[in-house]
Amino acid sequence: MDLRVPEAVLRLTRKFEPDPDTLRPFRLWNANEKEFARWRYYSDARRAHMGALIEARWAKVGTVIEVVDVSVGKMIGSYRRGVNDILFTGG
Repeated sequence: MDLRVPEAVLRLTRKFEPDPDTLRPFRLWNANEKEFARWRYYSDARRAHMGALIEARWAKVGTVIEVVDVSVGKMIGSYRRGVNDILFTGG
C-alpha cells in the first residue's frame, strides 16, 4: 500500500510564503562601496527615492546612491552628493 501524497496535493496544501524580494523590491545601492544599504528596503519607488535623498544627505561628498528595483533588475535613478547640493540622474 502506497501512502505517499502526490506532489500536486502537496503544492496546494503548503503554507504560502511570499518571497521577500517581491514584498520590498526597491533597494538602495551605494555605488562607491559596491553594496546595498543596510535596512533600506522599500515597497514603493517614492519612498525609496526619499530614502536615497536622506542617505545622500548624510554621505560623504562624491558618494553615489542608486535606487534599484531588484524584481526586474533596473536602476530607477541615482543621487550624487556634491559639496552644496545633491544631483539627481534618472535611470
